[in-house]
Amino acid sequence: MLMCIAIMNAGKMLPKKKLSNCWTYNDDGAGMLFIQDGKLVAEKFPNKGGDSFDKFYQRYTEVKTSVSGEQPMLLHFRIATHGMSEEYLHPFFVTSELGLVHNGVIRGFGSQDKSDTAEFTELLSTIPNVGMEMLDNLFIEDAIYEYLGGTNKLIFLDNEGEYRIFGEKLGEWIGDNWFSNDSHTKAIRYYGSTAVTSGSTYSYDWDDAYADDEEELKAYNESFFNTNDIESIEEFEEIAWDEKAPLHGTYDCNVCETHDTDVNYNAECMKCGAYLLDAVDEVMELWEDIDEQIKNKS
Repeated sequence: MLMCIAIMNAGKMLPKKKLSNCWTYNDDGAGMLFIQDGKLVAEKFPNKGGDSFDKFYQRYTEVKTSVSGEQPMLLHFRIATHGMSEEYLHPFFVTSELGLVHNGVIRGFGSQDKSDTAEFTELLSTIPNVGMEMLDNLFIEDAIYEYLGGTNKLIFLDNEGEYRIFGEKLGEWIGDNWFSNDSHTKAIRYYGSTAVTSGSTYSYDWDDAYADDEEELKAYNESFFNTNDIESIEEFEEIAWDEKAPLHGTYDCNVCETHDTDVNYNAECMKCGAYLLDAVDEVMELWEDIDEQIKNKS
């Protein structure tokens, strides 16, 4: 699951276009974590439309050029899945000397009213003497990876400029900067809760996902799962998004109160766009199955 983008910005200032992409494709707001006078500072920037991005970019420029200096800083652009209010924009503090940003959804944490990342951070804060060195403790490290599973990515930063990336191989390094996914370059998923529920200019016509005839839709999906002619996971991804083919689910959406709703290939309700945590396993298994079939062809 993509869900947001987390960035470890230890290199030069990132181009405005790249940050604009992050803001647009992860459109529930942004946050930054940086070091000033030996202390960690977090600032959050809700997306209220208008000049919201310009204000974020202006502050980022100020911090990067005059405040953080040579020290790394963390950036985060959010797609809300749990805890829809602005207070749950990243970053979060484990302690006053250790903060984090997160990309993904941590199973078993979070609710409509509270962010999964916020709850997980609270759990981490209960570890005695928790700090950057403690993260290298094999027991603590294994426990964190157990919670994160195979798709989540987490970046820690402390007040001395030390950082640690969990799930590093799932993202990419570009120079001295690390990105948890490539939404800094292109649109790779449908928009988040702001786009769906708050009248954002970035909207998706969910009705387009449905065929007029239910039998026609069923026949289409049955034929779609025949992947003999698909040669790459990229090709499958392109078809999945461009054709807007839904997965018939037996999931209930508490947001739009739809029973047995269909979900798309990002585990989102096809009617309102809400992220359905219960559908994640099915969607992940599908992607893994397709990937395995493609590997077996080569």
